[in-house]
Amino acid sequence: MRDRLQKLHDVTNEMLGIMELDRLYPRIADVAKSLDTADAAALMIVDRDENALVIRGYSGLSPGYAESQRIPLERALQHYRLPGSAVVRDLRTAPLGDPDLIRAEGLAKVLALSLAREGELLGALHIYTRDPARDFDEIDCDLAQILAAQVSVAIANARLFTQLQTVDEEREQFLSIVSHELRTPLTPLKALAQLQLGRLRRSQARGTPMDLEALERNLESIERQVDRMNGLVSDLLSVSRAGRGQLDMDPAPFDLAAEVRDVVARYVAASREEGRHSFAVDAPETLTYDGDQARIDQLLMNLIGNAVKYSPRGGQVAVKLARQNGAAEIAISDPGIGIPADDLPRLGGAFTRGVGKAATFAGMGIGLYVAKLVAERHGGSLQLESAGEDKGTTVRVRLPL
Repeated sequence: MRDRLQKLHDVTNEMLGIMELDRLYPRIADVAKSLDTADAAALMIVDRDENALVIRGYSGLSPGYAESQRIPLERALQHYRLPGSAVVRDLRTAPLGDPDLIRAEGLAKVLALSLAREGELLGALHIYTRDPARDFDEIDCDLAQILAAQVSVAIANARLFTQLQTVDEEREQFLSIVSHELRTPLTPLKALAQLQLGRLRRSQARGTPMDLEALERNLESIERQVDRMNGLVSDLLSVSRAGRGQLDMDPAPFDLAAEVRDVVARYVAASREEGRHSFAVDAPETLTYDGDQARIDQLLMNLIGNAVKYSPRGGQVAVKLARQNGAAEIAISDPGIGIPADDLPRLGGAFTRGVGKAATFAGMGIGLYVAKLVAERHGGSLQLESAGEDKGTTVRVRLPL
């Protein structure tokens, strides 16, 4: 198990560094096959032109099978309803795809995992055995699910890189920043994983129980770093989709007050160790709003994250939600570095970063832009207020009810 975890860690770092899709796809299939010591593996990707999942990377399969096998998208969406789902299927009785091709290829069972980003199905990762007696056990499934989550991130990164390659050379500096920002969370992730592996090995060698409290803390830290990377990728994808006019909203009624409190609670947990920030929430018990909850969550995470980030000395981040003149108004205030008056009109554009003290903070200049996009796509607005440098900032979001 330890060897397989170490291998998974190593290949994950490798995959996240491959930015060319034609190299990444077959490498994913090779990794999936070897990780679960399987007979074959296939990476299937959604092809909108064919309206089906098609094989883009494979290992241990014949070229004819890889070129011909298809899963209609309608069926795929029914089977892969949940992101990260893992299902073992007997292909002799419940085939995925063309049963004649499966029989000719001699495939007996498949461990099938969905690949998704932001609720959108990217494709599926299939790990095959030709031995009808072979079972994929819990460890196989657990490792494959971790791999599938990292594969989704790697594909999203590579697709984004491919899109950005089409822009002018002036974006080279931006690409460098993107690479740095996406890789930064990997360093603490690796350190925490190594720390926990060391503790696990010592516990096993000594025959003593593990420190579960320390394990919980480390897992929480790992989760925060993964959330950070997911947030970065989500923001980049949102910018890309907005540029193509494809940043769609999926509105439905939800409790905006509960959503505000939930996001603040996440930052309370995330900043607990550094101990510099406190949070105050002023919101009604409930406030029903008809909007895209996932996008509003993205907006709140970005704005509260900025309030924490640009208040390096700490202090109280105040979040207020109120019903004002037929709209829900969210005000997020921090006691941080503030914004010079000349800089206020500039901020909020894509890839736009502040000058002065703000320029010393890491970032890509898209968090505020994405929040503004989300507010405007809901028919609302976003405004920045600051009395000047070192005098804090307030962001006001207005969402019509």
